[in-house]
Amino acid sequence: MEKMTTLFVNNQKLEYDYNEGCHGGGGPFKLRDLIGSVKEKGLLRFIHDDIVLPGSSFGDHRHDAEGYEEWYLCLSGHGVMTCDGAEYPMGPGDISPCFKGGSHGVTNTGVEDMRILVIGIQG
Repeated sequence: MEKMTTLFVNNQKLEYDYNEGCHGGGGPFKLRDLIGSVKEKGLLRFIHDDIVLPGSSFGDHRHDAEGYEEWYLCLSGHGVMTCDGAEYPMGPGDISPCFKGGSHGVTNTGVEDMRILVIGIQG
C-alpha cells in the first residue's frame, strides 16, 4: 500500500464537546479534536480547537511521562499563561510551547471566551 502524501480534513461541521476540569483546572471549556479522525498523523498527536470560558482554566501540569510537547496558540480572548511557575498575559497571536520536562497551564481572565489551538507533538 502506498503511503499517503497529502490529505484534506473537512471540519466545517465538527461540533465542540463540552468538558470541565482540564488537567485539574476549574470550570467549563469546549473542545474540537481537529485530527482525531486522521489515522496517519506523522509527528502530531493531536490538534485541539479549545474554547476556555471566562473564569475557567486548564490546570498547571507537567509534561514528563507523556513524552510529548504541547503548543498553545491563542486565537482570541485574554488570559494568563503559566510556564514553569512564571505567569504571562496571553492574548491573540501569543504562543507558548511546553517542551518535555516543562509545566504549563492557562486561565481565562477576560470577559469573553478564550480560543486556543492546542497542538501536541510526539517527543
